[in-house]
Amino acid sequence: MLRIWICLLALASHACLAMEVSPHFSRQLDPVLKLYQSGQWQQAQNKASGLTPHSEAERAWLAQLQASLAANLQQTAQASRYVEQALAYKEWPEQQQLQLLRLRGDIQAQQANWSGAIASYKAALALKQDDALRLRLAGLYYQNKQYGDAASQSEQLLKKGWQKQAAIIRLSALTAQQRYGVAADQAAELIRREPTESKWWQQAVSLNLSAKRGDQALALLQTAIDKKRMDDRSARNQLIRLYAWQGLPYRGARLLEAAMAKGQMQQSAENRQLLAQLWEGAREWSQAVASWQVLANQYGQPKAAMRAAELLLQQGK
Repeated sequence: MLRIWICLLALASHACLAMEVSPHFSRQLDPVLKLYQSGQWQQAQNKASGLTPHSEAERAWLAQLQASLAANLQQTAQASRYVEQALAYKEWPEQQQLQLLRLRGDIQAQQANWSGAIASYKAALALKQDDALRLRLAGLYYQNKQYGDAASQSEQLLKKGWQKQAAIIRLSALTAQQRYGVAADQAAELIRREPTESKWWQQAVSLNLSAKRGDQALALLQTAIDKKRMDDRSARNQLIRLYAWQGLPYRGARLLEAAMAKGQMQQSAENRQLLAQLWEGAREWSQAVASWQVLANQYGQPKAAMRAAELLLQQGK
């Protein structure tokens, strides 16, 4: 759920009100504003419904107050109608217009009207640049599947200084665009900023694999295991398979054999079969035969016995 702006839109300023509305209407607003400022939004809404504006300006002031109240009460349909009524008034000072546009954007975002919210935020940014609003805009671009805009907007924010949320949006947008190499680099930056967060390590490994950068994935995974940044068992299993994928089955077999001996990985039928396959890939025939025989004898798998026999025949034994 996106945060709703709790904005008074300068209503508390009687000096500002005096320029636009009558003293009588200003006095009517006083108790409503006190309830608003104390967070009693339902009571404020009830009292606001009894106000009687007599000019276009007064109707606009009341509409924007009712929009803000309805938004804070999660009455998004009502809030949407009121904010449109308020924005129809063309004499707002720039600051109030800016806040109304932001409020409209928040309401539209709550309604999952991503394109509408984007247009509202862009209109607000045209009046005044604001990095917090640009971050929200980047998130909306992502929600609306405008991944290029999301990546670009978040990258511009990151050039001005580190923002974790901007980095996450950029990472997600780049991944959605299948720009795996650049996304992997962004994940690496998140690792540098949050080295104990296991999900960044996992994402960096996966993205490097998707980018066909197996050597970097291998190095990252080994570092993650050494520093205990990822679940040990699943990380070791992934590392073993990655050794095989990188054309290093011997190292994978040695690692798996050692991990099972130390109790770091289960001596299961699946792992025994993987070990036999790795030894075969490394052309270590005697170890491969021994592994298939263990699988056949301890786990009752006749196909493993047949494979051991085939390898012995191939070796002329």
